[in-house]
Amino acid sequence: MLAAEYEMLRRTWFPVARVADVDKTGLLGANILGEDLVVYRTDGVSTVAGAYCPHRGMDLTVGQMVKGELECPYHGWRFAPGSGTCTAVPSLPDRPTPPRSNLRVYPSREAYGHVWAALDTPDRDLPAMPEASDPDWQFEHGGPTDLGCGLRQVTENFRDMSHFAFVHRGSMGPNVQQVVDPYKVHRDGIELRWTLDVDLGGTAMDGNTGVAGKQRFDFYLAAPMFATVKAEFPGGGHSLVVQFATPITTDGEKVRHFWSIGIDSAVSEKHGASMAEMRQWEQEIFDEDFPIMERLRPREAPLDLHSQAHTRSDKFSLEYRRIYQELIDGRGTTAASAA
Repeated sequence: MLAAEYEMLRRTWFPVARVADVDKTGLLGANILGEDLVVYRTDGVSTVAGAYCPHRGMDLTVGQMVKGELECPYHGWRFAPGSGTCTAVPSLPDRPTPPRSNLRVYPSREAYGHVWAALDTPDRDLPAMPEASDPDWQFEHGGPTDLGCGLRQVTENFRDMSHFAFVHRGSMGPNVQQVVDPYKVHRDGIELRWTLDVDLGGTAMDGNTGVAGKQRFDFYLAAPMFATVKAEFPGGGHSLVVQFATPITTDGEKVRHFWSIGIDSAVSEKHGASMAEMRQWEQEIFDEDFPIMERLRPREAPLDLHSQAHTRSDKFSLEYRRIYQELIDGRGTTAASAA
């Protein structure tokens, strides 16, 4: 990874944990770009800090929450939520805390069922996802998975429709449309949008053609890695699959993959498809993608547009790589139109 890309990614919001997972024990380990982090949560507010105690470097991810504060398992030092301030040194109960005793706290927030963090002050806010606050929609969040590939590789795979008929024969069935129709990519700054009609063959979900047959996909991508696919079903109803990827090594060749799925009320009312069934189907699809992505070489999608062969269906991929390069170069907010 080039130094300029590393610095750009340090200023990007990345998911580090599902909120529900942090709630189970009050704290959880995380990582961005090889930086070990601890996520702890009190009264509905998450804090993301460096993972090691400033006293003797103990791993705080194996600590515990005591009275709403993070307690080090080695010497019992405690750290406040939000600020990371050291509030207790049990061996010196009547003395002020020593210098350099506070945790390094990183920018963090909760959104879309996840805790997000950045290693430096973020350059831009998270993209909007209006469905997340719409009472007609329900969401569930898939488990994180570590993958041996780069974030561009993951992000491109998620919206590459031409692989459906081959990689997803098990989850989607044998009749998936192979031809990708011509489409136009619309660019606004670092965001891309395009729409494609697709026929998934109608055999998945026990032959439920209402959600596993013909439909329209609205693709959205906000560089460097915030991506959604919204499906519109002919008989009514919509689903939304959301994917994020967080780089967890300094070379950018390993990511933690996060995803969510949402459905509106019409999916169950008109098509009889439950959230549990839709989530399971999506998990099966991702499970087929994962081994493919880990076998791609190079491990990260190259920014040199002449280093690989391209087809008409790769139009979004080429535009995404151009935007990504602009982000590295510090030109990522420039708006342009794609053909």
